[in-house]
Amino acid sequence: MHILLADDDESVAMVARLGLRRAGFTVTVVDDGRAALAAARATAFDALVLDWNMPDLDGIEVCRQLMADPSWTKVPVVFLTAAAHAGAEQEALAAGACGVIFKPFDPMSVGEQVKALIGG
Repeated sequence: MHILLADDDESVAMVARLGLRRAGFTVTVVDDGRAALAAARATAFDALVLDWNMPDLDGIEVCRQLMADPSWTKVPVVFLTAAAHAGAEQEALAAGACGVIFKPFDPMSVGEQVKALIGG
């Protein structure tokens, strides 16, 4: 499975990518929401893992824009976020995501967590 991972924190992206690759995923990494939107529209990904808080265009807005396109409604989106505010998970689900993994996450199990959320 090919996953698009978007996170503006290079160290978080590196650790998440390693965990996802360890779980058998092929991973493409971008570092902001606009790049995520462009990559998602240009390449057929099996799932997206988005950081919630990114400058310019956050993960929630990326998810909302993609889910507005009927061809994306079946592509699972998972959020990796430190935004553990009340209602964060409900807001992500309402935007079209299938789940949330809160930071800090365990790099050794993040790939399996994503698999469980996307049904892979």
